[in-house]
Amino acid sequence: MRRLVVSTLVLLALSASSAAAAPVFVLTGSGYGHGVGMSQYGAQGYALHGSAYPAILAHYYTGTALDPGHSKTVRVLLASGRAAVTIASDGALTVGGQTLPPGSYRVTASAGQLVVAGGNTTRAVAAPATFAPAASSPLKLDGGAYRGNLLVGLTPQRPTTVEVADELPSESYLLGVVPREMPAGWHAEALKAQAVAARTYALAGAGHCAWQGAPAVCAGQSDQVYGGAGAETPATTAAVRATDGQAVTYRDAAGVKRLATTYFFSTSGGRTCAAADCFGGAVPYLVSVTDAFDSISPYHAWGPLTYTAAQMQTALGLADPPGDMTVALNLSSRVASVTARGASGTTTIPGTTARTKLGLRSTWFRIGVLSLDTDRATVDYGGSLTLTGLARSGGTRGWGSAHLQRRRYNETGWTTVGAALASGAWGSARQPIIRSDFRVVSGNATGIAQRIEVRTRVRFTSTSQTRLRGAIGPAKGGVAVTLSRLGADGSWRIVKSTTTAADGTFAFAISATGRYRAAADAGGGYLRGSATTLVS
Repeated sequence: MRRLVVSTLVLLALSASSAAAAPVFVLTGSGYGHGVGMSQYGAQGYALHGSAYPAILAHYYTGTALDPGHSKTVRVLLASGRAAVTIASDGALTVGGQTLPPGSYRVTASAGQLVVAGGNTTRAVAAPATFAPAASSPLKLDGGAYRGNLLVGLTPQRPTTVEVADELPSESYLLGVVPREMPAGWHAEALKAQAVAARTYALAGAGHCAWQGAPAVCAGQSDQVYGGAGAETPATTAAVRATDGQAVTYRDAAGVKRLATTYFFSTSGGRTCAAADCFGGAVPYLVSVTDAFDSISPYHAWGPLTYTAAQMQTALGLADPPGDMTVALNLSSRVASVTARGASGTTTIPGTTARTKLGLRSTWFRIGVLSLDTDRATVDYGGSLTLTGLARSGGTRGWGSAHLQRRRYNETGWTTVGAALASGAWGSARQPIIRSDFRVVSGNATGIAQRIEVRTRVRFTSTSQTRLRGAIGPAKGGVAVTLSRLGADGSWRIVKSTTTAADGTFAFAISATGRYRAAADAGGGYLRGSATTLVS
């Protein structure tokens, strides 16, 4: 189950410039966790609004009832594949029919047996073995305290190592689960709902881990987070005691009462997910329901997260960078699949796979796309170009009208230019007067900037056999202009140089026919430009 801890999503950094047509994908989402069953923040919200735990459970597990008197012995896998573990007790303990004095013992595997060594004691016992406290004080495994007995055996497939399980009554087990699955400071009715859900889950399922080949409950999020005796708090212990033995039950198609599999998770984003949509199999009591008070969660809404096409390619294992991405939704508003379109074709990825590979909090997400392309990346001064691209929200939150923005050479801020861009594919003609960066923005989404270079415009205005005249753009005085002549060997050789007048004009006296080239660099945001002429 999703443990309620502060989690930081890593935002993928964007470079300041990109290759032409490289899109930016903008993701926003809702919720945290698989979305099936009880939303923990939602349960807290309902409790704060006056709902008692039976009503909270009935809301999330449709058509179920509370039933008393449920308990069993639980095995929780604590460690596996370990070269050694340390088991300690403040009182006497027994193992393999032998009583050991209080102390700390190192347990290892040797020749198919367990070797227990501590103080002046070293004993070999048959594996598996049960370590039981002779008094009421919990045993400790590697410093952590656990109620019940600790079972130690040789790890299957790795018999030179050991694995450890905690074996204890379900009510004792819950004392170490509830405080790790829900903050102890939350409302008492929310804690009671968590206690019943955790109890029912432990009783109904065999667990996703194994000890000595037999099913066991995992101590982490694969089942429920379990912290042992060291995690217990007065508030969560009170919630377990107040709901002693109560479990969630339902009637199957034949009318037989059965324990429900009470999945729970952190945050729904406003609506839970039906098991049929998020787990692939319909369960009568795990349907999609509204979550009216889930908005108290810091994970109710998240994003935007921004990815380049190259980052998407790497994260999702695509053949090439996608030029576009879209999502298909299931009936619970989650993403059923993601379709990526690239140069080599189309790839469809399950929503759960995309969530895992992108590190998203849930499958309730949407993908917007901002792309910017140009028919040329360099123009002569006074020339024009066409910018084209995509601006599609894909349903992402915070997405307003898309606009084109410009930042000229030596400017620190961005200026919005032109009217709102059309949703989807768009085009815009531009005439940059100096080196400029362009980008597309939409609400809180920002695309990658595309740089357009501007060359100094050099023109011959008149030519004769004795004089060449010309001008540069932008019109600037004092700009160095060189005159080169094409030689018989095909190479250009500078023959003269001058500087422009205040109006940007220049002139050269010549004495021979041939092909000439004038070149100038206006500097400060302009590339070097040139022009050629033939004197015959």
